[in-house]
Amino acid sequence: MTIQAPVAAPEQATCLVCGGPGEHEGRFGDTFYRVTEAEVDLYRCRRCRSDFVWPLPSRAEINDFYPSGYWQEQTGESSLMARAQQVYIQAMLKADLMGWIARLNLAPGAKLIDLGCSRGDWLALIAAAGYQVEGLESDPRAVAFARYTFGLKVSQGDVDDWSPDREGFDAVCLFHLLEHVRSPRGLLTKIHGALKPGGSILLRVPNRHSWQGRLFGKHWKGLEIPRHLCLFEPKALLRLLEEVGFTLDRWSTWSLRDGPPAASSSLFRQGEPTWRLINRRGGGLPVLLYLALTWAAAPWEALAALCGAGSMTTIHARKG
Repeated sequence: MTIQAPVAAPEQATCLVCGGPGEHEGRFGDTFYRVTEAEVDLYRCRRCRSDFVWPLPSRAEINDFYPSGYWQEQTGESSLMARAQQVYIQAMLKADLMGWIARLNLAPGAKLIDLGCSRGDWLALIAAAGYQVEGLESDPRAVAFARYTFGLKVSQGDVDDWSPDREGFDAVCLFHLLEHVRSPRGLLTKIHGALKPGGSILLRVPNRHSWQGRLFGKHWKGLEIPRHLCLFEPKALLRLLEEVGFTLDRWSTWSLRDGPPAASSSLFRQGEPTWRLINRRGGGLPVLLYLALTWAAAPWEALAALCGAGSMTTIHARKG
């Protein structure tokens, strides 16, 4: 499927972050998972340097971009290696994401929602830490997995249709979601209204301006066009949060869980867990090679993050 739309002139392409004009970068398709023939036009904003798809695909077209297995809702293998890989994934969740949760300084029993919670692995860890949690996820397969595997309160729905109670949450998390939505500013404004005074927003997005993004170009795992509709320049995203009404607490481009794997996935996609599920491939040597590449990439990614050029941008901000 190809989205039939003429290439828009630069003055017609409007940045999803700042509203500035875009410069056409080219026509991009799904070079990583290759589950759709769709191609879209990618632009770079002349004002804030964020990248965005224009014109935006419809909701129906977007739904076709996500195959079964994308959320790893299928457990797939039951081999010793597969189980060991799941233990590794859980360890990374605890070492990376739960570290960010600790920095929120939430009171016991605080109410938190994870938007785009996928199959609920991280949400289950947050619940085990003593917080009231709920999730929102658009894919029914991932929702079913979260409910029946972890017993989580997860609603099925699109964030565009999310209608939260005003000032109902102490924290809102969205990891690897904001780049998928059609109106980042609209969603952040909605989140601001849903948070209690002083409440926290915690988000993570890929950083195309990273060393990885520059090195791998259109083959970088974090690009993931056409599923990613907007790739934020980090400082532009910080400004957007401030404009919506948030006050920055901390941000970083280092992620132990997501940074090194983005490099190994770009080098050797046959070992990447989601790619293997989508393509129904087993484990064995590809998994070992993938893990070896991931650890080999860690020092380089750590150096990039020290220079402010890590592959993932994580931000914690508070409602002003």
